[in-house]
Amino acid sequence: MADFSKAIVKVLRHEGVQFDSQGRPVVGLTGYVNHPSDPGGETNYGVTRAVATAAGYSGSMRDISFVTVMEIYRSRYWNDMRGDDIPDQEIAEELFDTGVNCGMATAKRFLQRTLNVLNGKGTRWPDLIVDGIVGPSVIGAILAALATAPWYQLCILRALDSLQCVRYIELAERDSKFESFVPGWLRLRVGVA
Repeated sequence: MADFSKAIVKVLRHEGVQFDSQGRPVVGLTGYVNHPSDPGGETNYGVTRAVATAAGYSGSMRDISFVTVMEIYRSRYWNDMRGDDIPDQEIAEELFDTGVNCGMATAKRFLQRTLNVLNGKGTRWPDLIVDGIVGPSVIGAILAALATAPWYQLCILRALDSLQCVRYIELAERDSKFESFVPGWLRLRVGVA
């Protein structure tokens, strides 16, 4: 089963957090941004003001604690995708990272769509409802996919990355303000460990 403590490191690095030699975030290097074109607005550790407020935080985003950030990531993202139940660390990390950047419902629909096209027209596991909910049928489909062939894990990872990449391009095509972010998204979020 996947491990949150490993997955969160990838997400935080992609959000611009820098760590010291003991693995602690470096004060002042936590990825704080308040870009005028970003609809997420003020963000620190990758957590937007809206997400922090919804989690009960009301202080300055510059001062949000690492403990609070970790609680938000675990409850709002990791637990929502049933990260502890996903049987593959890399798939869980990719889903988690995609969910943080694109929204959890979007990331989970990417996974469901991917599993549906890998199921041999329903002969390996039944088609999933693409509803953005990770339940027992999705976990079962991941297990079945991983049991099908060793390279199915790679297929899932590449499909998730590809769908994420297409989403970024489509966002920028619909609204040019996103063009400011596409190079960073493609550099940091697509096809990297």
